[in-house]
Amino acid sequence: MLIRILAALCTIFLCLPVASLADTDDSGTSDASATFDHRKKLAAVDARFASTWIAGSYKVPERVAQELLYNDYSYAEALIALAYMGEGVSLNEVLEQRRLQGGARWHEIADTLSVETDNLPKPISEILWFGRNAAKPPVIHFLPDPYPGIVKDLVVPAFEPSVPSRANRERFRLSDTEVKNIRRVLDDPLGVPEKDLLLSAGRGLVTGDWVLAGTVAYFKPFPMESLLAARVGEDIPWSEVCLAFGLRPDVLTQGPMSGVYPVMSGTAPHTVLIARKRQKHPEMLPLHYDLERITPGEKRALEPLMYHFYKATAAEKKMLEEKEFEMGERGLALTMARMSTLDLSIILNDYATLKSWNKIVRKYAIDLTGHEEVKELIDLRDALQ
Repeated sequence: MLIRILAALCTIFLCLPVASLADTDDSGTSDASATFDHRKKLAAVDARFASTWIAGSYKVPERVAQELLYNDYSYAEALIALAYMGEGVSLNEVLEQRRLQGGARWHEIADTLSVETDNLPKPISEILWFGRNAAKPPVIHFLPDPYPGIVKDLVVPAFEPSVPSRANRERFRLSDTEVKNIRRVLDDPLGVPEKDLLLSAGRGLVTGDWVLAGTVAYFKPFPMESLLAARVGEDIPWSEVCLAFGLRPDVLTQGPMSGVYPVMSGTAPHTVLIARKRQKHPEMLPLHYDLERITPGEKRALEPLMYHFYKATAAEKKMLEEKEFEMGERGLALTMARMSTLDLSIILNDYATLKSWNKIVRKYAIDLTGHEEVKELIDLRDALQ
């Protein structure tokens, strides 16, 4: 009898923990997976956030830094490539050499392009031997070729609300829908989807033609109507239209029209039109893009660009160091201070009390319109609390 009782108890004892253990394992796996995915999402937003510091410091469009990071260049590699660009060499050539030499060491590329590495900032010099050189990096070609300060040369002029005029509507037989399409594109020519530049816009014209004609007419004393009339039916390419009006055709690919003309004429594969805003951003990236996980060398190289972007004072740097914030949090604290126009110390005291960036946003009614990366970063970091 005793043996039967012991056997029954053993059976119960063995069965219960197995079920319980299975539930625990499933839950643990689920939690680990959720945390892993959360960090990958955070890495993607961190990369987008850091791109604003990098691009702002070199005065190039954010898309330059974004494309490098989104195409598997590490922070170190992106910063070195842009530092070489800052020394006056072609960024396209830097990336081409990186690809052709099968992931050659950055010192070798510097020798090939005659870059004096002694002139580079010390934090950059310290990461020239940064690894991940075995893999062949992807092809990236920027149009136009970026250089420090190019962002000021890529501004499309604002167009009068009267464009297209009533006379032009009749001359080019524009429908009400075509007029609306033209106006939408003229209001944000570099931000609208590329397909919108190819919408029909009158007799033998597309909306992109109106942007090009309006831009040329803004900088040169030519009537917009004359430029469009020469383009009607697309019988004459824009390069020849420019020549006919005494303009060098490279104005179509080197200035504010570089985000419009290539869409209409076609571009080579893997060409990135830096004047155009990116419509979609990765939802997840590898964890080495998470600003909490970057290497000490990358942190030392990236941090000065962050402080330069926000024009942080020595006192602000000291305050952030005393808080022992990670880099992403330092960037958020400075962002909140700049957007609210409050002293950084107030933001830091609020965060110490509230433990939430979103609560600070609500407290001071900070407008995050147009700063999706900041809003996403705040949500993801608050979720980690």
